[in-house]
Amino acid sequence: MPVRAMTSFLLYSLAAALYVAGGTFMKYSQGLTRVLPTLAVVPLFSTGALVQAWAMNQEALGASYAVVLGLEALLAVLAGYVMFTEDLTIRTLSGVGLVVLGIVVLRMP
Repeated sequence: MPVRAMTSFLLYSLAAALYVAGGTFMKYSQGLTRVLPTLAVVPLFSTGALVQAWAMNQEALGASYAVVLGLEALLAVLAGYVMFTEDLTIRTLSGVGLVVLGIVVLRMP
């Protein structure tokens, strides 16, 4: 993978991780009723958007969004499993597997 493509993929990964962190704090905020988790939501989502904007500087809009959303879905499922003991069903794993396959196809030269 060329350096520029690797850099954008790392930035996409960072953006997705920031979005998932924001979503995790959103869940901890219990509907934005707990102050400290709520205060973390906006900065995390905003920083994720900035990082995504840097990554997609020279990329196609549709493909870049699909990559970030796919990575975000994968990380959200993992975070749900690890942090909230959510179930990993065959349906969930199959869906995430298809998303990952889509990311691979979109990142192919």
